[in-house]
Amino acid sequence: MNWLWYIYGAAALVAVGGLMRAIPRRRLRRARSLPCQIKRVLFSPEEHALFAVLKSAVEEEFEIFAKIRASDILSPHRSIARKEAAELYQSMAGRRFTFVLCHKADLSVAGIVELTEHAAGRKSQEADDPVALLCHAAGLPLIRIPASPYYDPGEIARQVRDEIRREPAIIHGDSEGGRIEPRISSLEDLKF
Repeated sequence: MNWLWYIYGAAALVAVGGLMRAIPRRRLRRARSLPCQIKRVLFSPEEHALFAVLKSAVEEEFEIFAKIRASDILSPHRSIARKEAAELYQSMAGRRFTFVLCHKADLSVAGIVELTEHAAGRKSQEADDPVALLCHAAGLPLIRIPASPYYDPGEIARQVRDEIRREPAIIHGDSEGGRIEPRISSLEDLKF
């Protein structure tokens, strides 16, 4: 009679082991069978036209990254309360910048280029635009370019030059109003 318990125990272990192996395979099969397709076009026609002109206008000084999430380049300041940080994350949720300009030397964020729509009353809405509010709060230059079938590379280069100036970042909320210099002046004094 004792040997029957051993057989039941072995059968239970084999059954549990089989179930453990079958569960991940079933999930994997289900994931493979989910309907999914690739988006062949990354940009709308207007975004593609602007990207081509923007690239030719600023390629010597800036790298251009497209459709970057706001939360990838913005974060709450360390000194704000959790509630304010949660509100900031809420305002960034799902926001993507059309184009992010970065300095070629260090890939630091230099500014944001947004493609705007031609719509009646759009100018009055720009002050309340969440992208504009986020950029203003972070001290990021925001360059708005209206959607158009034709873009003037010289005009776009001028807009970028006027808005983006290579200066050290200002520390917001610093009592002394100090600046951060992102450069190392001498390697001799550093200990390795």
